[in-house]
Amino acid sequence: MSMQTAHRVSALVWICLGLSLGAQGPVINALPNGGFELVEPGPAGPLIPRAWTLRPPDTDQLTVTSREDGGRCLKMTGNGVIPAIRYDGLPLAGTATWALAFESRGEGAVRVQVHACDDKAWGILLDETPESAPDWRRHRFAVTPPTTASELRIQFAGKGTAYLDNVVFGHAALPALDLPPATPLTRDSDTLLLLDFETDLDPFQFFTKGEVNQAAPGRYGRGLRQGAGAYVATSAEDFLDARAGTIELWVKLLVPGSERVGRPIVSVPGMRGLSLCRDQYGHFSFSLQRHWGTGVRIWGEGYARTWEPGVWRHVAACWDQDLVQLWVDGRLLDSAPAVNLPDSFGPELRLGAPGMVIDSLRISRTVRYRFPVAH
Repeated sequence: MSMQTAHRVSALVWICLGLSLGAQGPVINALPNGGFELVEPGPAGPLIPRAWTLRPPDTDQLTVTSREDGGRCLKMTGNGVIPAIRYDGLPLAGTATWALAFESRGEGAVRVQVHACDDKAWGILLDETPESAPDWRRHRFAVTPPTTASELRIQFAGKGTAYLDNVVFGHAALPALDLPPATPLTRDSDTLLLLDFETDLDPFQFFTKGEVNQAAPGRYGRGLRQGAGAYVATSAEDFLDARAGTIELWVKLLVPGSERVGRPIVSVPGMRGLSLCRDQYGHFSFSLQRHWGTGVRIWGEGYARTWEPGVWRHVAACWDQDLVQLWVDGRLLDSAPAVNLPDSFGPELRLGAPGMVIDSLRISRTVRYRFPVAH
């Protein structure tokens, strides 16, 4: 199948923001921040969108601003260097047609491109520059990736001054992950541990050492903050299942992402270990160890390097005997086949570390989030 398979779709086929591809049903958006509501301070100062990759990374030409009719949108100022915003790492599984829709306005132009990776080579599926207008206009496309493609990437570039909002990219067969969660996490039959830190940790279940503040301002109420040299741990045997699980929580780093010190967020030290961390190189990773060696490690290379301190982020890691996946703020950072996993974890489960505040921590014995990938 040719890489040039993109085509326009009649507006009659789509249903407002809940798009539909005919009989396939409503489109599930694979982008966790298509409305640019999740923001953080950028290196240049103004707010920038989370979960997207900015090019150049330190530009002030891509900023999140208020929309005149409510909410937020992305302002693109393409004077000289043309700024671009990209979302990549979307795995492909199956042969579904992907729907794309977005809104734009302004005197400048927004160029959209969709690429597919086929045998390590990237090819263009879509390359369009819709006509600009002073008022908001919605644009709709569809792309059908080649059956041999493994990954998709979408990119928007701005020339002149233009505004972008409400990006939807997906298809009806995708899972509705609802990441990051909009409300505090709750307990169900698969929950092994749920900590909202609204009450002090039970000293018969949790070991604490040093300066441990169990009433720090959290994401929703109280959070857990540890001073230099502090330590909080509990039983891995009671609260982890090596066969399958999900670790998820909100974390706010109090140090820059470029700091050359590793920060374990949730970990099991030792030869049958586990690590969810931001390391000393700015990588954000999740690993499972067996017999002192790494059974599987997934990561976003340098993903946390430009993080500013003081921003709450939702992180989630899932594993079973088939697949291991890692998310930050709803963005799938990496996936890998489950190989050489430990038969059990032992014995200590460490929660948090100095230099951060954590809140709404849940550990489950099942995979709660799964994005389909080809095997």
